[in-house]
Amino acid sequence: MARLANSSVNLVIKYLLFFINFVVFLVSGAVAGLMIWILVEKEKTVSSIYDFFLDGACIFLLVSLIAFVVSFLGWIGAFRENICCLKGYHWTMTILFFVQTVIVILIFVVVFVPEARNQLGIYPEDSLRVAIEKYRDDPDMQNLIDNFQLTFKCCGISNDESGYKDWTNNMYFNCSDAIPDSMKGKFEFCSVPFSCCIDKDSGIKNLECGKRMQSADPLTRTAAIHTDGCLKAITDFMNNNVIVVGGVLMGVFIPQMVMSWLSRKLITQIYKQMAKWNQTQYRPR
Repeated sequence: MARLANSSVNLVIKYLLFFINFVVFLVSGAVAGLMIWILVEKEKTVSSIYDFFLDGACIFLLVSLIAFVVSFLGWIGAFRENICCLKGYHWTMTILFFVQTVIVILIFVVVFVPEARNQLGIYPEDSLRVAIEKYRDDPDMQNLIDNFQLTFKCCGISNDESGYKDWTNNMYFNCSDAIPDSMKGKFEFCSVPFSCCIDKDSGIKNLECGKRMQSADPLTRTAAIHTDGCLKAITDFMNNNVIVVGGVLMGVFIPQMVMSWLSRKLITQIYKQMAKWNQTQYRPR
């Protein structure tokens, strides 16, 4: 189509769509293959939705597979000027944009509007508590939680200043009165993971720094570990970094909007070129 000198198809739009989507196609395919290999190597079994979404490899696999399929529609549609593929690409990008928008709105409601959260019955603490319970069961989940707590300097999941108490829901860190006496002598009884500890900049990680911190006196506890729950830490981070959070969201949304618009523009141009062909084909001689 675009070979004609007076073609309605803009080559800049066509090859920009092709190049960007082809690169995403290659990268997402490589990431998906790597994640599949990781999951096979560790013999991952998914028994519930929490096992899936609380595993970084599963999340990366899902995102990379979506990107792989969508980008395939984009680059093959642009390269071959295939209207069906371009329409599939355009509508998939549009749907993904609205889904992400809804997710972002729900996150802001959970973080900033507790009254609306309670009315909607959204309690992320209940869902994330499963991660606390399975902390020792899955090494990847354990690393994910530790990295999260180290990054946001928090402990537990609650949206309050007593997040460290969430660790009593784990059988190893349990600090309740109902625990058998035989367990009370265990090392991790009434403790928290090392990732809850305040970094002393000593260069050496003390893996025992959280020992008995759930039952320690307040002064000792606040001097040794972060006590805020991670939902509270995220809320504080978003409040203190509104511009950064907004910039990240714009950086995610704007490229998707642009690519969706370009695909729509290319579809319109292809239809115009087809109309020109029809006029030329049936023009009386």
